Amino acid sequence: MNPYSANFDCIKHINTLFPNEQSLVGIDTEIEKLQSELTQLQSELQEDIHEHAVMQNKIWRDVQDVEQLSQGIVTEIQEIKQKAEKSEDLVYSMCKDIKSLDIAKRNLTFSIAALKKFIMMLTAIEKLKEHCKDKKYAEVANLLSAFTELSQYFVKFQNIPQILEINGEKEQLIKDLKLQLIDDFILFQKGTNLMQIKDLQDACQTVEHLGLKFRDELIQKVCKYIISPYQELFQQIENRSLETTERRYAWMARVIKDFDTKTQNVFPEYWAVHCQIYYEFCAVTRLQITDILESLKDLEVAVLMKALQATLKFEQKLNDEMKKRYDEWLGKKNSNQFAISELPKIKGAISDSFEPYLRPYIDSEERELMQHIQNILNSDKLDVEGDLKMLNSSMSMFAYFKQMLKRASQYSRTQVMFDIQKLIKKALKKYSDEIIMKINQSRNNEQLSQIFCCFVINTAEYCKETIPGLQESLVQHLDSPFSDQVELSNEEEYFNQMMNKSIETLLVYVDSKVDQFYQQMLKIDWNEFENMGDASKYIRDTISFLEGHIKTIKDLLSESYLIFYLNKLVVYLNNKFINSVFRIKKISEIGLSQLMLDVSELKTNLVRISKLKQESKSQQSFNNFVQKTLSRSDSILKLIQMSIEKFVENFPDYAKKYESAPTDLDKILGLKQLRRQDVPQLNKFFTKIN
Repeated sequence: MNPYSANFDCIKHINTLFPNEQSLVGIDTEIEKLQSELTQLQSELQEDIHEHAVMQNKIWRDVQDVEQLSQGIVTEIQEIKQKAEKSEDLVYSMCKDIKSLDIAKRNLTFSIAALKKFIMMLTAIEKLKEHCKDKKYAEVANLLSAFTELSQYFVKFQNIPQILEINGEKEQLIKDLKLQLIDDFILFQKGTNLMQIKDLQDACQTVEHLGLKFRDELIQKVCKYIISPYQELFQQIENRSLETTERRYAWMARVIKDFDTKTQNVFPEYWAVHCQIYYEFCAVTRLQITDILESLKDLEVAVLMKALQATLKFEQKLNDEMKKRYDEWLGKKNSNQFAISELPKIKGAISDSFEPYLRPYIDSEERELMQHIQNILNSDKLDVEGDLKMLNSSMSMFAYFKQMLKRASQYSRTQVMFDIQKLIKKALKKYSDEIIMKINQSRNNEQLSQIFCCFVINTAEYCKETIPGLQESLVQHLDSPFSDQVELSNEEEYFNQMMNKSIETLLVYVDSKVDQFYQQMLKIDWNEFENMGDASKYIRDTISFLEGHIKTIKDLLSESYLIFYLNKLVVYLNNKFINSVFRIKKISEIGLSQLMLDVSELKTNLVRISKLKQESKSQQSFNNFVQKTLSRSDSILKLIQMSIEKFVENFPDYAKKYESAPTDLDKILGLKQLRRQDVPQLNKFFTKIN
């Protein structure tokens, strides 16, 4: 579109607006100005277009120059990259060559070192052969150590024929060396080897280089050689008896003394060669003594126990000596694998063989024990003036148990001691049974029976208190698992039974006396009773008897067991009174009042005659027990005295206090001249009876 066409259109539009001539003169002038400006603008525009064209040409040339420069740079980069790739290939090639040279150097170095070590091994083998032949054991020990280090170098190459060959040669050499060392030490013991002490000490160092297993094998060979004469000597018929037991241990003492003199400073102390000699001796002795015990049909207890005692003494002495001698190494973590860390079993090594054959000893102990119990029972006396109101036989029995344990502990802590424990349990049962039998026999003499029963109660108390200590002592004298099986609770129960039998006997005696007084009570016509006054004669007689009975036993029983017995006596008297009341057919009001007075009198006098020398909690507890127990008698008499309405109202309270209420109900109704249908309110109690 022409940029100037708008101006012409504008002029045309103006001409249409101003058609008059005069008005167009000014307009022409304006148009001329506009045309002049337009011409100037066109001229400036052309100049601008020209400059723009020039600038565009310059830019184009610059772009072409940049493109040419870029192509040059790209070309140079490609050339540099090609050179770099060539350089990288060259460097890689050089590194590969250097690496190959380095590997070759290492292989060459290893080969040279391996060859040197192989030559050293060959040299060591040759020298080892030479020194073994000459018995230069100090050099042998050093060569063995060096050869072991060299051998580690060739572990990865042990399948190479040359290595296999040299290792085989070494193994054969070591095998021959071991045999040679054993021969040297055995010949030294025989006295036919002229080697010096220093050479044998060096030989011990060589033994350690050959390992712990060979060291043990060597010591065992030496021990067997030392003990073999003993084995042959005591295998002879004239020496195959228990009477030679002490001679065995004397022989061992002489041999050890000779051994110490001959081999002083030869063996390292931490090898504990003495322990191994003793252990070998004990093993041989155990087998021989077991054979002797099996072959003997009739074992004399005295000979058997003498041999066992000598054996135990020997074992104890050895054990103490070895502990003292090797205390430096025992129970410690030693860096030296050849040092002793614990002793072999010495105690019991021989004596345990006696265990299965000690039945004669057990039988002997049983006979003596049972005889002792019978003797002390027969010699028992009731010394009421003495400090201890108990049977001396019980103390004598436990003292004898202590002696038995002391004797048996010298011989065993296992089966034999456990059998002794069984004997003690059997003896406790026998003692208890014998005492109970004596209780029954004592009833013929009433006064003596009362005293004897009190002594038995105290004796039972003493035995029950002593048994736990006896059980603890038995456990201490036994090893596990026997110690875990000790249990004397059943034996404690025997003495509970003994105590109960005594109390029962006292109560039977009381009943035999009191019953005749209550027979007098039943002869009274309580329905026609009119003369109420002091306590009835049967109660006075009962109290008089009880006063004498309690006086007899009061100072013989300990406070706790006196109160225990009196409680049972009160229960008996209460039941006796109630049962006697229930046997009466009918009781008048005055008769009931008299019976209530009798109960009150019984309460008062029981507290009075049972009073201890010093007031105590036990006394107060007993007084309360008397009131509580006899309150049942009071309650029954009051229920009998009540009207039907009051009886029905109060009986439930009575039933809450006393378990016997359902069975008491019918008897109370009988005394009240009533039947069940008269008190339907109490049907639930009849249901309980049914």
